[in-house]
Amino acid sequence: MNPLLKLLEFGQSYWLDNLTRRMIKNGDLKRRVEKQGLRGVTSNPKIFHEAIAKSDDYDAQIETLIAEGRSNIEIYEALVTTDLQDACDILRPVYDELKGQDGFVSLEISPHLAHDTPGSIQEARRLWQTVDRPNLLIKIPATAAGIPTIEELLFEGININITLLFSIERYQAVAQAYLKALERRLEADKSVAHIASVASFFLSRIDVLADQLLSHRIPLEGRSHLEPHPEDLQGKVAIANAKLAYQYFKHILQSNRWKALEAKGAQVQRMLWASTSTKNPAYHDVMYIEPLIGPRTINTMPEDTIEAFADHGTVKETVEKNIEEAQKVITELEKIGIDFQLVASQLENEGIQKFIDPYDELLETLGIKCQQCRNRQQVEPLQDVAQQLRRLVIQMTTEAGSGHPTSCLSCAEIVAALFFHEMRWDPKDSNARNVDTFILSKGHAAPILWAALWEAKAIDEDPLSLRKLDSTLEGHPTPNNPWVKVATGSLGQGLAAANGIALANRLDDIDARVYCLLGDGECSEGSVWEAAQFASLNKLSNLVAIVDVNALAQSGPAPYQHDTQVFAHRFQSFGWEAIEIDGHDLTAILNAFEQAKKAGPTAIIAKTEKGKGVSFLEGKYGWHGKALDQESMDKALAELGENHANVTVEPRRIGTYNVPQRRPAPALSIDYSIGNQVATRDAFGAALKKLGDFLPELVVLDGDVKNSTRTEYFSEEYPNRFFEGYIAEQNMAGTALGLAACGKIPCAASFACFLTRAYDFIRMAGHSRPPHLIFCGSHAGVSIGEDGPSQMGLEDLAMFRAVSGSTVLYPCDGVSAERLTEQAAQIQGIVYIRTTRPKTPVIYTSDEKFPVGGSKTLRTSKEDKFTLVTAGITVHEALAAYDKLKQNGISTRVIDSYSIKPIDVETLSKAAHDTQALVVIEDHWIDGGLGDAVAAAVNSLAPVHRLAITEEPRSGKSEELLDRYGISKKAIAQKVLELIG
Repeated sequence: MNPLLKLLEFGQSYWLDNLTRRMIKNGDLKRRVEKQGLRGVTSNPKIFHEAIAKSDDYDAQIETLIAEGRSNIEIYEALVTTDLQDACDILRPVYDELKGQDGFVSLEISPHLAHDTPGSIQEARRLWQTVDRPNLLIKIPATAAGIPTIEELLFEGININITLLFSIERYQAVAQAYLKALERRLEADKSVAHIASVASFFLSRIDVLADQLLSHRIPLEGRSHLEPHPEDLQGKVAIANAKLAYQYFKHILQSNRWKALEAKGAQVQRMLWASTSTKNPAYHDVMYIEPLIGPRTINTMPEDTIEAFADHGTVKETVEKNIEEAQKVITELEKIGIDFQLVASQLENEGIQKFIDPYDELLETLGIKCQQCRNRQQVEPLQDVAQQLRRLVIQMTTEAGSGHPTSCLSCAEIVAALFFHEMRWDPKDSNARNVDTFILSKGHAAPILWAALWEAKAIDEDPLSLRKLDSTLEGHPTPNNPWVKVATGSLGQGLAAANGIALANRLDDIDARVYCLLGDGECSEGSVWEAAQFASLNKLSNLVAIVDVNALAQSGPAPYQHDTQVFAHRFQSFGWEAIEIDGHDLTAILNAFEQAKKAGPTAIIAKTEKGKGVSFLEGKYGWHGKALDQESMDKALAELGENHANVTVEPRRIGTYNVPQRRPAPALSIDYSIGNQVATRDAFGAALKKLGDFLPELVVLDGDVKNSTRTEYFSEEYPNRFFEGYIAEQNMAGTALGLAACGKIPCAASFACFLTRAYDFIRMAGHSRPPHLIFCGSHAGVSIGEDGPSQMGLEDLAMFRAVSGSTVLYPCDGVSAERLTEQAAQIQGIVYIRTTRPKTPVIYTSDEKFPVGGSKTLRTSKEDKFTLVTAGITVHEALAAYDKLKQNGISTRVIDSYSIKPIDVETLSKAAHDTQALVVIEDHWIDGGLGDAVAAAVNSLAPVHRLAITEEPRSGKSEELLDRYGISKKAIAQKVLELIG
């Protein structure tokens, strides 16, 4: 005889610890009930998670429920309810035949309510009414909050399966709650017949923890010296505990209290053995079945255990065997020092978490499935949009006679999905902050951006004006068009800017996502991987990079062609999530965007075809950057078909955001005395720290030299507004630009020489015209000393002067450094501050003002023969030279040209008029620096002689280097004497 059927002879039912739609639909559940004596089913979120995640059995109902407009949680309940109702109906004959004593199906309420009595009661009532089957059991955990829940629900006539029972003491409370609920019903003149309840004792979990605790007391070799021996108790605690609980169960049944209830038709609250699969492979696979067979009990088994017991299980009444041994196990456990009550308490807490985790995973998985289903319903209209974008791109570029149509065609589905489905944005407000942001890093694909904005009715500018002189629809995006945050087109820059926007969103508590579309070719740029590292280190979870892997570069195949794994592995190595998809499969695209919301930063690696949609362009070499002629355009449009796009973009925002009102900035309090030795880098750092107090928009970045640039002063005071860029100056500059585009006042600092590495980013920042963006280059010039030429910033003034609309400031002492840093935080555009390493004497009083565009005439008289124009470190050399020349009867004018751009043309022109010549002294290459600025300012009013670096410097002491390369006080005096002749 089948051991499963034989269990019934000893008064024990067996239930299946699993429920799936597949077993309902394929008849397996019914077969088990009718042929194998199955009398009940339990379910839990973990079981449903497995069933829903790993099958398509639920997809049809999900689609129907979505069509009805149900929310995800409503869909979850509908799926579960359907399975529970069907299972209850299959077991209903058992329930009817046994007059309500068996044939039950269990349903668990949200495990998040385990410690919430009112919430549990309300949830159980709702689920009971929804399933609407008399043979349903609502599962309530036996927590302290669960006890009154159990009593109240039983009183109301709702059947209860009490779960997570580990201790006899907690079982006693559960049993008392059952008795009290029945007594209350009788007092209220309600029937107690057909009120069902089971008390579920968990078994294997007890042994897992008990064995672990016992193993701590067993030596690695040999037998424990402890008495009793811990090893003798392993694998025995759970069964012993269950047997003793059964003894209390019998005690209840023998009580007059129970007999009075039974006389009124009450049913026994049966003992149920749960968690019966053997976790330790060294133990017998039916060890939690065979020792606990007895009347009025239930054993729930997973399918593997059912099969094992059916194959070789032994059936005899065992639950009351070896009771003394069971008591001894528990007693000896206590003697060894293991408090079973603490074990039970830990297991209860762990058990709740083990219910919560799969419950949350279930809802998350279901949410993804629901979204994927919704996505499938969106595919057709989005495909129409993608085709219309392709049509527009071809028309625009043909009209312009230039552009990059094939680079646009490859990403049409991606752009359509973003702008017309995924992104939360408002086509009527290009300045909105509380929206998702799109950055087109592959800027040559600008036509498809303009096409998307046109189709979304975000712009009314004629798309056929592409690349025309007065159109904002330029060949590569710039902020001339209000929808463009940062200029792109110099490849490899978009992801760094996206980092900055993501940081700004975080600082402003805006839970928006930033999407950056890159090309596969530009991923050869090291700056992309600098940005990837930064995003990962700063956990920019709302950042999504999409790589358009169309396999073709300008002059031939891209390095890895369609091998998307290369890009995926690279991003993963930097700590990103990576998703590889077909970039023309809209369902896959939408699913990837949904998946990207789970963790981040995320890279979506999209395999695409360059020129997609047009047969004679698709995957063909030689079309990069080429527009179609009229005949080819007509042919292409014919292939693409008519315009069927009809998708409206509804404005969507993320919460509310109010633009902060800036407080008027008070003047910095500066406390230096004339003659104090202060490095301008120190004063710059001190000013940043002070500004941080009343400028919450100020954000500082550094390239791993904060203890040298002195940005560490700010980082220590405002760590949440300081970002370490490490040795990755390109990303640092691009991230600063992204911050600036969002209204922050970023200050990016490094050694002046290292900023040259980021010059392309700085150049593009100039084209982006940020409201505020500060760069600081420290350790400039040969004055740094022994580090040598690789560390001497000698190009930086020329570099920043060449940036359109920039401001270049070069303080010479502590006061001017603080005041000019203060100015930098107030004036518009890109500002560069040059600071020096050595300490220099303070020459200005603390109340001195330093307006941008000004200068300071430090020495002057009517007898001045020459003018010494200088800035920064060489101001002090010029003042010393003035003294030396004065001793020789030669009067010179000395001008501190601290504002190199804009330069003080008026003061310099007057000096050119008043004196024979101007001598410009600067710690910079002779080309492109202060000398060129002065020469341009005076415009041949007087000769301009330049003392600057003209040959490769060497290592040495600062004073030695200034002298050797002709910019010291000695060299200045000598030059003036030469000019006098």
